Formats: sequence, C-alpha cells, structure tokens
Amino acid sequence: MNPLALIILSAALLCDAKLPRHRQFQPNDLSNPAQNQTLRIQTEKKNERTTRIVNEYRTRHRRESFDSRSYESSLTWAHSERLDENGDVLLRWVNTDSSITFRLEAKTRGYVGLGFNSGRNMRGADLVVAWVDDRHGNAQLLDCHGLTFEDRAVADEVQNYELISGYQNDTHTTLEFRRQLDTCDKQDFVIGDDTTQILWALGPEGSDGDLPRHVNSGTRPLRLLQPLSKPETVPLKHWDVRIANLTIPHVMATLFWCKVFKAPELLKKHHIVGYQPLIDSRPIRNKKPVLEKDSLSPVHHMVLYECAGDHDKRMWSEWAEGEGFFGPSRPGELATCVTPIAAWAMGSKGEFLPENVGIPLGERGGVSYYMLEVHYDNQELHEVLDNSGIRIHYTPQLRAHDAALLGSGVGVSALHVIPPKQRAYRTVGICSPECTNNTMPEEGINIVSVLLHAHGTARKITLKHIRGNEELPKISEENVYDARYQQSRIVPGGRKFHRRDTLITECTYDSTMRYKPILGGYSATQEMCLSFILYYPRTELAGCYSMTPVVEFFETFGVKEFYGLSMMQVEKIFLSSGNLEGLPQEIESDLSAMQGDDQGVGLMKGLVIKEPPEFRNKTFMAHLNEMPWSEPLLTEQIEKTLYMGWHMTFCKKRDDSWGAPIQIQNYPNYTKLSHNDAADNSCHYKSMRLPSVTTTTGSASMQSLSIVLIISCLNFVLR
Repeated sequence: MNPLALIILSAALLCDAKLPRHRQFQPNDLSNPAQNQTLRIQTEKKNERTTRIVNEYRTRHRRESFDSRSYESSLTWAHSERLDENGDVLLRWVNTDSSITFRLEAKTRGYVGLGFNSGRNMRGADLVVAWVDDRHGNAQLLDCHGLTFEDRAVADEVQNYELISGYQNDTHTTLEFRRQLDTCDKQDFVIGDDTTQILWALGPEGSDGDLPRHVNSGTRPLRLLQPLSKPETVPLKHWDVRIANLTIPHVMATLFWCKVFKAPELLKKHHIVGYQPLIDSRPIRNKKPVLEKDSLSPVHHMVLYECAGDHDKRMWSEWAEGEGFFGPSRPGELATCVTPIAAWAMGSKGEFLPENVGIPLGERGGVSYYMLEVHYDNQELHEVLDNSGIRIHYTPQLRAHDAALLGSGVGVSALHVIPPKQRAYRTVGICSPECTNNTMPEEGINIVSVLLHAHGTARKITLKHIRGNEELPKISEENVYDARYQQSRIVPGGRKFHRRDTLITECTYDSTMRYKPILGGYSATQEMCLSFILYYPRTELAGCYSMTPVVEFFETFGVKEFYGLSMMQVEKIFLSSGNLEGLPQEIESDLSAMQGDDQGVGLMKGLVIKEPPEFRNKTFMAHLNEMPWSEPLLTEQIEKTLYMGWHMTFCKKRDDSWGAPIQIQNYPNYTKLSHNDAADNSCHYKSMRLPSVTTTTGSASMQSLSIVLIISCLNFVLR
C-alpha cells in the first residue's frame, strides 16, 4: 500500500472527519491511482518537514479544536460582505488596532477555505482552512499558505490563526476565528489599508480531511480596515435621481447620458450625508426587458453635479422634465454643472459622510438644479433598458461644516497615453499652487476622504501633498488598485491643506496584456487617473487638473506637423469641449462628427502626419501603434518626458469660470518624502500568538487534526 493511501486509511479510522462512505475515483481526486506516483514523490519530499510541523502543532496548539456546541458568539460585527453573487458565502469581521476577527458563514457541510492575497489567485496567498465534524461537532482550523509557483497549499510552520468557534446545521457551516493584522510571519499576509483579494472555497459534503482539487471557489476585492460607515441614528430623508427607461442600443459599446433634476422643495438648508447606488438594468429579450439574476449591469460609473447657471428657470425646468441628453449633444448651458456632490463607480456600495460634515442642499437662493451623468460600458453589445441612478440621503439636522467635492488628476483626454507591454508605467496630474491660492480661504481646507478612480490597467494610485519644496505624507494611496472595487477612503485624522499647496495624483499602470497604446477617455477600454476629494469648508473650487500641452505631447512622439491643421488649431480642438468656432470650414465639418465622448480618439485617427518625412502620410494613431514599445529605453524616456516635463494646468470654479488662468508649467521641484523604515523593522518574523479564548476537548480530536494536517499540507488546492 502506498504511503498516501495508508495516511487516508488511518485518517478514516482515527479521526472524526467526515470521509465519504461511498466514493468513486474522479480524474482529479486525491486518491486517484493514476496520481499515486506523483503524490508519493511529493509525500517523500514533504514528510520530514510535515512530521516536524505536526509534532510542534501537538504541543503548541491543543486549544484549536473544541466542542463548538458549548460556545455562543457575543461579538458585534462592524462589517459584512457577500463573497459570491448568490449569497452562499458571507464574511463578517471586526478589527482593533492590532487584530481582526472573522465570522465565515458558508452553504456547505464540508470544509471552508478563506484566503488573503494581493493577486486573484492562491499563489503566495495566506490561507486558512476549517471544518466541523459530524459526530461531536468539533471545529478544527489550519493555517496554510499557497506555494509561489504552484496552485497548491501547505501548512504554515507557525499557526497564527486562533479558532473561536465553529458549528454547522443541515445546510451551513459557520466558523469564527481571529489573527493579528501583522503576524510577523512571512508565510502570512499583512492586512493593511490597501485592497485585499479575498479568496474563498467550499468543499462538498464529506470533504473534511479529504480536500479535492475541484471545489466551488471565487475571489472578491475588499478593504478590510475601514471606518464603520453607518447612517445617522436619526431618520434620514432621501431623494432618488435616476434615469428613466433609457434603452441602450446594442450597437454602442460606450455611452454617456446626462439628465437634469430639480432639487427637492426645501424651505431651509439641509445636509446631504450619504448616497447609495440604484442599479436597475434589464437586458431586452424578444423586445421585452427581463429581470435576469446573473446579468451584469453596463453602468460603469455615475457622477451627480451641481449646476450653477440656472437663470432661465423655464428652460431648466423643461430639461428636468425631459428624458435627458446624449453626452456629446447636451446643451452648452450644462457646462455649468461642474461641481460633483456624489461619485459612484463599480464595486462601491455608496458612502456615508463623516459625522462632522454635510453637503448643502436646498439652501434658499442656492443651487436648484443638478445633473446626473451616467457612463455605460456596453462592451458585450447588448440591448438594455436602464433605470439606474443614485439615492441621496439628507437631513434637516445640520452638521458642523459645509463640505464639497473637488475633482483632481489628469484631464480626461486622448493626450493621456499609456504604452503597451509595460509592467509599471506612471502618469501624473497636477493641481497647481496658483489654483489653490486663488480659490481657497486663508486658513486653507481640511481633507476628509478621497475616492481614487481609474480603469482596468491601473494597479496603484497615490494622492501626494506638496508644500513649498517639501513632500508631506501621502493623503491617500492604494497600492493594490482593483477597478472592480472603488470605495472612498477616509483620511485618518483628516489633512490640513494650505493655500499654495500642490496636489499630485499619480497612477501606475500594468499594460503587459495590451498590444496597442491605451488612450485616455471614458470607455472601460481607455484610462483615467482621478481623485475625488471630500473637504471642508466649502469653496468655489470644483476641478483642478492638468494634461500634457499639445505641442510637447506630439513632439515627444517625434511628430512636428500635420496636414491641414496647425498645432495651435489641434490644441484648440482638444480644449474646445465641442466648440469648433474659428477653425477652417472644411476642417470644422470633418471634425464635428469626431466630437463625442471619445475625448479626442477620433481626432487622433484623423490627424495625418506631414513632418518629419519618415512618418509622412501616416495617421498619428497608426504611428503610435507601430512604435517599438518593447524597447525599454524608448518607453522610459517617454515616461520621463511626459511625467517630469511640461504640464498644462486647469482651475475650474463652480460657475464654470476659471479660478486661475490656464498655465503651462514644469513638474514641481520638491524634496521627496524619505521612506520610513520603522514599520519594516518592527517585525522579526516570529510567532505573534493571541491570548487563548478557548479550551481543549481531548486527545482524540488532536489525533484527527494531526492526520488531517498531513493530508492538507500535501494536497489542499483552491481553485
């Protein structure tokens, strides 16, 4: 009998785990005879190390198996998230400054697995596996990690998870356990402020101690350390702003829709204290909208803006009663809708503001009209009926401060280019000191929270703070950005931002899977680099952005002249927002069709190079596509030139006027913040045990756990 078969047979005889009584061999089953030779080799390689782990585990971790029927949790859970679409896996948690406690409720009577990683796979992940046996209701838990170059898991040398309780009923298994945020164990994941990929897996009934390769599993991005967001204890009123019966045609991969709304009739000022998404998208089948459980909404993001220019009440009232406007054809007066008050993107559950701030609503003589801008990403080219929008929560009980949202970063434009095949390419947007000096009060502002926004190739976003020639600690940072999960980030303790301070939004992209350059724009196939900053006291500033000046941009890619248009005329087009007045008539007619929500992509395809001769008669887009992007010297020089070179800055006020003149300035010269090594030196990578909150239930359970540990070390796989 081979060693693995002996181990499994011993486990069946000695432990309480629920090995199936009647099994048939499956292609990927652990006991498949075809795999015995491979598993024998693996067993021999791991035998010495596994024996040592088990022996140590017997003496150090006896308390990790209990009679869970005698325990009833008394914890109050601060956060709760469904990890799957069906709600079969529910994760609750609460944390302190140093530790975090989880409750995992799963629809299975087999094992449950939970993992933490920066990637969406188990390689190098921190994994915990747990189950409850049938006979005595004993809960058992195992701390594992995924191998770096193989989709397989082994037990950690030090077990840093503390099992609190576990039980099961006819359908579900529930386990509670805790750990340190940083266990100082290199085999464990450090739980911090960044987004974490939560891995989960469910074993079929009878899988305790016999972990097959094929299980129900998935991933969900979450930030585990975040302040508790809860509505006010006093009743809140709500105002729903939503699109009504908009049909998204199957021929449009991306669509912007704008709809004007009249504010609620309020006799005195109220405060907006939160908002939540209202997603209602129904695919049209046989000319009828249907409600499908697994259908994905094409709503990519939504922003609600204040509209400053509402002098013609009759006209604005007509717009508010109408269906809305296709983005590129919206009336010019809607350009005054520039101050965001709510910004939602994929993965967000909305936001409730900190208790000391609120955004004004209904003030007499104040803002009467708002515009909802919805971006639909319909890459699957489905026909969809949409009624989505945002629910605004507000209260008559005013808070201490009037707050506002400020947009900052890279101006959304095709001049924002990310080359293909780059592992970590950076772009940057600047909010200039001239803008903050002209629009902010003498005492400055206080930054409360930040929503960092980009699209699918972004991997890191940072909001930097510069004062004079010195870099201050970062206001907000996401080192593991995931476009599927975009939630506002509270700035701990707030941040004082002075007049003449500078904001820098930096985005890092991974374009290794792209074969052509990515241009800036609203489509999910394009890119953005933005920060939405919640602050108080409220000012006139609505937006503060930058982009590469047109001449410097094209010179960076070796282009000096186009046919039919001067560089100044090209710049006018990019800055025109659809106004082509003053261009030659034939150019105006050709380009009017290009003005849309592609932010200049159509123009890039239409510009034909005249100089230099080696690029002559190529369109600029063809020239970009043919550049040797695999040459590191080329891409490094382009990144350095566009990052550290000249930037054209824009400063917009709430009434769509300029807060400061458009300027072309060099990247700020400042002393970078030195790296703080204190955190790196705080751990010597040893066990950080939590105080025991449990008691042992006897040696029989430990025998079963030891046997299962051997099997799990060798064979646990999540996928």
